Amino acid sequence: MPAPEAENSDISTTLALDMVGRAYLALALLYETAHPGEFGDVQQKIRTFVEDNFRIIQETSRNGSLTTGTVDDAVQLVNSVLVEVENKIATMIRPTRPMRS
Repeated sequence: MPAPEAENSDISTTLALDMVGRAYLALALLYETAHPGEFGDVQQKIRTFVEDNFRIIQETSRNGSLTTGTVDDAVQLVNSVLVEVENKIATMIRPTRPMRS
C-alpha cells in the first residue's frame, strides 16, 4: 500500500501537469489566433523539445532517481495535451488571406 505522502505527491504532480497543460492550451490558441497558420511549426519545435527532455528524464529514471510510473504518467499527460492542442488548432476557423490584410 502506497504511503499517504506518495499519494499526495502523485496528486500534486498530476494537478500541476494539468494546470500547465491548460495554460499551454490557452497560450497556443492565443498564438494561433494572433498568427493564423503559424502554430504548426512552433508546435513541432515544442514537441521535439518535450520529447528530448522526457528521453533525458527516462534515462535518469533508470538510474533510480524517479519512479517509472511517474515518468510514464507525465509523458502520457504531456502528449495528450500536445495532441489536444493540435486538434483544437486544426479545427479553428481562420480568416482567409485577403480578409487578414
